[in-house]
Amino acid sequence: MNIQAYIESGILEEYVLGTVSPQEKQEVECMSHIYPEIKEELLRTESALEQYALKHQTAPPASLKESIFAKMDFDSPQNTAETNADEGHADSKSSSENVPVPPVSEKTDDSRIITNAFDKTEIREVTPLWARLAVAASLLLALFAAWSANEINGLKESNEKVVAEMESIKSQYVDNQYLTNLYRNPEYKIVQMAGLPKSPESSVAAFWNQQTNEVLLDVRKLPEPPQGKQYQLWSIVDGKPVDIGMLDNQFSGKVLKMKNTKSGSAAFAITLEKEGGNPTPTMEEMYVMGKAV
Repeated sequence: MNIQAYIESGILEEYVLGTVSPQEKQEVECMSHIYPEIKEELLRTESALEQYALKHQTAPPASLKESIFAKMDFDSPQNTAETNADEGHADSKSSSENVPVPPVSEKTDDSRIITNAFDKTEIREVTPLWARLAVAASLLLALFAAWSANEINGLKESNEKVVAEMESIKSQYVDNQYLTNLYRNPEYKIVQMAGLPKSPESSVAAFWNQQTNEVLLDVRKLPEPPQGKQYQLWSIVDGKPVDIGMLDNQFSGKVLKMKNTKSGSAAFAITLEKEGGNPTPTMEEMYVMGKAV
């Protein structure tokens, strides 16, 4: 088994994020027990995703606590009404004892005597503690709700980014799996096209089904074509070049399906031509070539 290809397939990342099927989950767990390299990469992936989550988390605003307690007042005096009432009552009694009482005539039967003239009770409305706590709790809840909404939006954006990245990884995994199957399929002859002096570092593999003459390409490395240019694939049959299709300019990381070639193809080559291609290859613009026999 090609352990490195399995690691690079992206299935370990899907396992960590929980997007694999039950069968794939069982496969990953089995493989991690068999191959230490896979287990080590799985642990590294889990750690990397955990670090990513920690790196992008958002702490509550530092001013949240101060802004809440600044609006909570627990220093108001208690039982103010009772205290003032007691003091007023004591003062009135003391004053009444020192004021001389005028004589009352026995002949004035309808005289009225006013009592408690100096007694006065002061009444002040005091807000209950539970009411102030309720207001503070409501304010705290509102602030927390606003902070939570902001956090949820941030997490949503982060999740969307992770989902997009995982979709890309999954797409790469599918292409890698397809490519792996091509290399293992005995029905395809693999033609390795190496770089020529025009581009020595270039490398392309062609998969030729000699029964159906189907041709597929794995572009390992090719320079990005300039504006107005496009790569064209050729097969050499009976000493003559045969056009078998233009390469998609977005060829990186893809398996390209080309036109069918002809039986008896002796070699394959790629040249850089004008966009849309040429009927004959430009020999001085040949980038890679490989023999099929």
